[in-house]
Formats: sequence, structure tokens, C-alpha cells
Amino acid sequence: MSQLSKTEQVLREMKQYNIDLLALNEIRWKDVGQETLDHGYVLLYSGEDNHHQAGVGLMKSPAAYRTMLKWTPINERILFARLATTHTKLSVIVCYAPTNEADDDVKDGFYETLQPVTKDIPKHDILCVVGYLNAKVGADRKYYPEVLGPHGLGQINENGALLVDFVLSNDLVVGGTLFQHKNVHKYTWKSPDGSMRNQIDHFVIARRWRTSLLDVRWYRGVTTNRVTCS
Repeated sequence: MSQLSKTEQVLREMKQYNIDLLALNEIRWKDVGQETLDHGYVLLYSGEDNHHQAGVGLMKSPAAYRTMLKWTPINERILFARLATTHTKLSVIVCYAPTNEADDDVKDGFYETLQPVTKDIPKHDILCVVGYLNAKVGADRKYYPEVLGPHGLGQINENGALLVDFVLSNDLVVGGTLFQHKNVHKYTWKSPDGSMRNQIDHFVIARRWRTSLLDVRWYRGVTTNRVTCS
């Protein structure tokens, strides 16, 4: 499927599910920029200079775009945007983390880049970190009850431990572990043959805004995961 047809598919799903903000991962667009799409939707993207690999993006409805205050392409794995809301500002960090099998220096480098972006966000903002974190945080929350809910899946892996450390150090919570759903609505990835399923995409929110998060779930048959906030 071409980049254009993928974008058109995502745009249809945004309209179908009434989504105002949509984080995109592995979009494989070069460079950085802003693209105006049909019906006033806008795609912000941050990619690499010379390769159609990795890449992150944030697609906005016309209403969401009108509230944008600033956005910053950090690199091919991290993009930041800040928007105005009725009560406060919303800061969104879109992420595409290295895989669990990546070299340790690559994984550590990702979080070393992500940490200062997070720390620079004003404390009163609603902070959300969202995307393909490539991390399994698991179902056992006994060591991390302050950042994980009771509805995770599987066993924590190395990338999951890195994510938990990041969440702990920044007073965040992992939203997908907070809400009770059938497992089929928690899995965010499956192998091509369907034999393996994991929860490795995540929506992370500042703990002080935890009650503003109403739901996190995956919808079968679509390319998007939907998060509902008040």
C-alpha cells in the first residue's frame, strides 16, 4: 500500500470514529513538514533525511489544528505538539521506540532524547506520551502499582522495564493498563500468521490528569487505537 493510500485510509477512520488527534508511527516519510489533506485535516510529520524508515506523525482534525500553539519535530522517533484546550494546555509527545531486540545503546539513546523533551513541558499541562513504544509492561503490577493498573497483559520485557522507569521518573501512568476490556481489545500488535499477540502500543498520561482519561482500547479491523478523554 502506498503512503498516499495509507494516509487516505487513516483519514477515513478518523472521520468514522470522530477522532481529533491521531498519532502515527513508522510513516516512512522523509524530512520534516506539514501537509494539508482533504477536508482541512493536517498531518505533521518528522522523518529521516535519507531513508524511508521509522518516522512519526500527528494528524489533526480542522478543529484540533486551530488549537495548535506549537509543534517540534525532534527526530525520526519523537515529535512534540502543544495545543490549547478549554481548561489548560495539552502537550502530546508521539513516539516510535526501538524494538526490544535493538542494541542497548539505541534503546538508551531513545529515552535519553525523550527525557529532556518531557522535562521541558510546563507542569500544569496535560502531558500525554503516545505511540509504538515496543514495550510489554505485563500484567503483574505489584512492584509498580503507582504507574500500572490491573489490566495489563503478559510478562514485562526489557523495553517494558525501560518504559516503567521513564513513567516512574516523570510521574506518569500507563493508560492501557487502567481499563477492563476483553483481551482482544487490549492487544495492539499481532504476528502476520496471527499466532502471537502483544500489547506494545501505549498511551501514557500525567498522573495528576489520570481522571481525565476515560478509556483506552483497540478496535479490531482498523489501523487506529482509540483513546477517550474528558
